[in-house]
Amino acid sequence: MTPKYIIIHHTAISRKYNMAQFDAVVRYHKSKGWGNIGYHYFIEPNGAIKKCRLDDQVGVHCIEQSMNFHSLGICLTGNFDVEQPTNQQIFALRDLLQSLCVKFKISQYRIFFHRDLAKYKSCPGKNLSIVFVRGLSVKGD
Repeated sequence: MTPKYIIIHHTAISRKYNMAQFDAVVRYHKSKGWGNIGYHYFIEPNGAIKKCRLDDQVGVHCIEQSMNFHSLGICLTGNFDVEQPTNQQIFALRDLLQSLCVKFKISQYRIFFHRDLAKYKSCPGKNLSIVFVRGLSVKGD
């Protein structure tokens, strides 16, 4: 698979209730028979980026429009319907988006929120703006 899109997600679990969500997400996704976590990248509250799948590996994060076969999934820890991403998460997301967009020649307009494709979801929450996130992907002078 050569990714043509990037899909942004959140865990939908408040960091207030669980700061260390990665292992729980891995267990949950494995229990669904996905073999591993469904996302390609996972961004912790401290900005640490965990690589979960190879970039050319099909994800299990967005079934709508067969996006698993055409996109990279990035998940940030937190519930952005009730809290903000940390500054460290924003900086890590910016750096990751810039790198991936250059590497795969992905336009900022091919970055989507999960809810853009799965209309029944709020993912990645109301406290993130698609305009803001797409802007992160563009390197400044």
